[in-house]
Amino acid sequence: MQQGELIVTGKDQAVIPLNSFPSEVKAHFIDELELVPCNPHNSDTLEYEVTSTSQGVSLVIRWSVTGVREIKWHASY
Repeated sequence: MQQGELIVTGKDQAVIPLNSFPSEVKAHFIDELELVPCNPHNSDTLEYEVTSTSQGVSLVIRWSVTGVREIKWHASY
């Protein structure tokens, strides 16, 4: 298993090299976002995928957040 945490802001992505192709991958925000009543449509997004290239296998995590958030991820083999 490989795992880790990211502290993120803004809109960006992280590419994390993996040991091999995983059987399961999960990524999620650690903390729950509190919606501000004056801006109820404010939502943070998190997407992730496993990619395989000639350089190896990677986990790509993309996010778009309005503040500072923590992401926890793990890959099981």
